[in-house]
Amino acid sequence: MINILSLQISSWSLMLLAGDLAAFCLAVPFGMLVTGGINENPRFFLEVYRFPIFLVGLTYILVLYVANLYDHYQDFRRHENFSRVILSCLAGTLLAMVLFCYPAWSVIPRNFVEWHAVAFIWLTALWRFSFSATALPRRLQRKALIMGAGRAGRQMAAAIQQQGNSGLGVAGFVDDDPQKAGQTIAGAPVLGNSKEMVELIKQHGVGLVVVAITHEKSTALISNLSRLSFQGVPLTDMPSMYEFLTGKVPTDHISDIWLFLQSLNKRMLYYRHIKRLIDLVLAALLLVLTWPLMLLIGLVIKLESPGPVFYKQERLGQDGLPFQIIKFRSMVQDAENNGPQYATPKDSRITRAGRVLRKLRLDELPQLYNILKGDMSFIGPRPEREVFVRDFLEPVPEFREGRRAGDPLGAQVVCGYRERVPHYSYRLLVKPGVTGWAQVMHQYAATIQETKEKLEFDLYYIKNMGFLLDLAILLKTIRIVLFGRGR
Repeated sequence: MINILSLQISSWSLMLLAGDLAAFCLAVPFGMLVTGGINENPRFFLEVYRFPIFLVGLTYILVLYVANLYDHYQDFRRHENFSRVILSCLAGTLLAMVLFCYPAWSVIPRNFVEWHAVAFIWLTALWRFSFSATALPRRLQRKALIMGAGRAGRQMAAAIQQQGNSGLGVAGFVDDDPQKAGQTIAGAPVLGNSKEMVELIKQHGVGLVVVAITHEKSTALISNLSRLSFQGVPLTDMPSMYEFLTGKVPTDHISDIWLFLQSLNKRMLYYRHIKRLIDLVLAALLLVLTWPLMLLIGLVIKLESPGPVFYKQERLGQDGLPFQIIKFRSMVQDAENNGPQYATPKDSRITRAGRVLRKLRLDELPQLYNILKGDMSFIGPRPEREVFVRDFLEPVPEFREGRRAGDPLGAQVVCGYRERVPHYSYRLLVKPGVTGWAQVMHQYAATIQETKEKLEFDLYYIKNMGFLLDLAILLKTIRIVLFGRGR
């Protein structure tokens, strides 16, 4: 820490600032080169516009500061933080143009600000990415104290330990159960109880507290957490940190209230409209480009096995509305004579041509028609059959230990009902997709447990839906297709 005017400022934050200033200065010659300022008289250009260039740079720094982008513990390799850097730089450019390039009081050429911004934005994004890739794994690693050594706490510790480049390490657990005191759980010690939190944080140099108590919290515990927060200790809940590290939402440790408070119902409406427009344009373009390939695929399917070229099946779309999905037939005719069943990696019903089509995902091409109709999107949760969805949504009882005077000691009583796969109905909030976050992160789902894991990825997508996440999914899908991996 460096003390400046009685403010404690991290040297790492100052390093981020220095990198941004270097990116700004390196972008100046590029702006001059494109706009001709460097060809005429570069020294004269810099002398005339020296102060306006300083003001533009100050504008960028202030915008980045307001956007909280000098928190050196942020991982700028993650798409959401990387996009915030780019969007904040764009906002700074717009503000600079309004302040300094307005025709009535222009103090610097607008075309210089525009071309300078092109270089500055990408240099800054590259610098931030490199900073996180270099500093977070080792030099900036924060010790995390996990409150709660139960199932949620153990799962949290495992997630941190598996993400070696996350910039986090497990200092230990805090738990009020006296039987756990001094034990080693999931490779980390139980350091004490919640009353000792302040001392433990100082003693072990803790930089983050993860609250892994997902059941009802006592008044005393909430009071302790409030005091820690007021003292400036970074706090987060287990589901949010687990989601951050793994790219999926832990369905066993969340509630409908958590999903609501995490703005699952407040996704940007304008992006949904833009997404629909992108779907229409891309689907029409791909149909024009791929119709010769689709004719060839249809011919191969007819020559290899008897039956129709296309395979139609009823699936459930947005809001649970049924629609007919269209695919190239990749299995033998009458493949489900014995009833509906999941496909498996070595399914004997899949034809030789079908195996190739599935590896390259070419069997999905006819779904371009489903996208044009509005039944599907390019990206979203996989559309499932009603027979499976009905099973996942079946209410099953939840039990807790009896609390009433007449309940036998240790007896379990029904306290409510939940879906067989908890929170599965949230999948139906959005249109299903040809590809999606769950499809590229977790291929097959042939059991209830695997379905739960795929749902965790789907909930992550629904909660974080946006252009850059969609772009990341498309790039991952292309990589799977090119390397012949996938369903």
